[in-house]
Amino acid sequence: MHRIAIVGMGGFGSNLARQVDAHPDATLAAVVDVAEENLVAAAEHHGLPDEALFTDDAAMYDAADPDAVLVATPPAFHLEQVERALENDCHVLCEKPVVMDTDEAVALRDLERSTDRVVMTGYQRHLNPGFVHARERWRDGGPEPTFVTGELTQDWRDVFESGENWRTDPEVGGYGHLFSVGTHVVESVLWLTGLTPASVSAEMTFHDDAGRIDEQASLAVRFENGATATLADTATAPATREHIHVWDDAGAVYLEGENWGRRHLTVYDGDNEDVTPAVDYERTPSKVAAFLDAVESGSEPASTVQDAVRVTALLEAAYEAANEGRRVDVDLP
Repeated sequence: MHRIAIVGMGGFGSNLARQVDAHPDATLAAVVDVAEENLVAAAEHHGLPDEALFTDDAAMYDAADPDAVLVATPPAFHLEQVERALENDCHVLCEKPVVMDTDEAVALRDLERSTDRVVMTGYQRHLNPGFVHARERWRDGGPEPTFVTGELTQDWRDVFESGENWRTDPEVGGYGHLFSVGTHVVESVLWLTGLTPASVSAEMTFHDDAGRIDEQASLAVRFENGATATLADTATAPATREHIHVWDDAGAVYLEGENWGRRHLTVYDGDNEDVTPAVDYERTPSKVAAFLDAVESGSEPASTVQDAVRVTALLEAAYEAANEGRRVDVDLP
């Protein structure tokens, strides 16, 4: 039975706690949060005693003795909290945005390479059977992608108007909506296609004068193989929608969905036919289930630290491009 601790009991942490409760080989051993009301709610919802509640993750390890830690705090705290978990010989699942910048992504990769513990990142598209099926198209000598479009819309207007959300504080959240939410599309394109970004230009509108907290973004990415991608993200649309379209010389793959439900796969076969592959979406594992599978099997997790390095480097270059009004090379460390 895996003893799981969760650091951060906001929305992400609460969802992970429900996944732990649903897993037959896991138990919630401890929760950590700086907000007393989150600890009270966690104790009530998950039947936790007072001795399982902590306001400091450093104090939690000796008392709770977990073997795995789920990190679901704002990104400014992730690197230190992941490092502390690894120092205490725990496997780690870290939610996204995984780190604040490329330097932190490299530091996290160095930490991962120095341990035999599993470190999984929280990009859940890697678990969606439609995405997994689509990714096989470009593996083992398949046709190379040539043209990509992607878009994510969401309504963050209350976040911007409240002025009290950590997502609008660059010292805590890093950047704005593209970095926090639009990253799903950007990272998925990189993971699906296996393409290496070479350069990016970007147009953004910002909530702040410092050019960090974006409300809308449009990216034009060039890849090393000559392919291009146009990726767009907005936090001021009235509904959540997502699409990723990837074309190659043989046809195309479409992945689309609404709200935070399933993303469905359609394949265009090049003969003016749209095909819906037989994909069993009911078999989509939870993040916790996929994480513990990797722990138990000793295999590479579905979403890796290297995935976080790649998307962070591209996003950081995009913000630089938007602020400086020029195309920027993507330096993949």
